[in-house]
Amino acid sequence: MKFCILSAFLFLTLWVNGQIIAPATLNSSGGNYVFRGSPTIPNFSLIWSVGESTMIETFSVNGGMYLLTQGVLQPFIPEDLQTVPIQGWNKEEVKYYPNPVSTLLQFDLFSRDTGRVVLRMLDLLGNTHGVREFQYNTLPVHQTIDFSKYASGPYYLMLTLYSKGQLKKHGVFKLLKLR
Repeated sequence: MKFCILSAFLFLTLWVNGQIIAPATLNSSGGNYVFRGSPTIPNFSLIWSVGESTMIETFSVNGGMYLLTQGVLQPFIPEDLQTVPIQGWNKEEVKYYPNPVSTLLQFDLFSRDTGRVVLRMLDLLGNTHGVREFQYNTLPVHQTIDFSKYASGPYYLMLTLYSKGQLKKHGVFKLLKLR
């Protein structure tokens, strides 16, 4: 009899779920703002609340490319940023050679999209080493970038296209600088 009661008790303790407590907060006020990007400022969203009980801080500027995390509202992606996907560049549109490069890099752009193009040269830490901006009107663009003054190592070309003030295409291309 004791064995049956003990077995039943053991079965019930393993079968019954205890109370599940999920992290949650009650905020007295808040809101959000979505910016779709411009030639000088990339896409971002701000979500704020008043009355949070915990404070988490993460700040970064250029090394993390404009990262800001604060509070317990993480992670959250507004629907506005999900509904309009940002296209990337395909292989036929962007060509850069030679890779690895020692002195001069040839950069070619062939696209059917038009708008303002921003070309940024970044190092491995995200520091900007140069920016070129130009208006693109579906005609092929040939640019030469002088790498002789850069130290050897990995670099990134960040290529962004804005059309009517909105971010349309974005891509990052890796290349290697040799001495």
